[in-house]
Amino acid sequence: MGLLPSNPAQILNRADSVLGTVDDTLGRVDGTLGSVDTTLAEVKALLTQLEEKLALLDQVPRIVEQLDELHGAVKGASAAG
Repeated sequence: MGLLPSNPAQILNRADSVLGTVDDTLGRVDGTLGSVDTTLAEVKALLTQLEEKLALLDQVPRIVEQLDELHGAVKGASAAG
């Protein structure tokens, strides 16, 4: 009977205490992961907005060209008229 602990109740109480601590810790980890998920969703939304704005910035040179063409056409029409 050397395999049996000398005080099984004490060992079970200690195991219960440790499991309670683990459960509390896992609860905190779960809460933290929830916060991380929320933060990642916010970052993703901001990156999407940034990507849209960068796409608009890429169009600026073509818009400038179109405005220059339009300005030239208006200027030419007013000189001819």
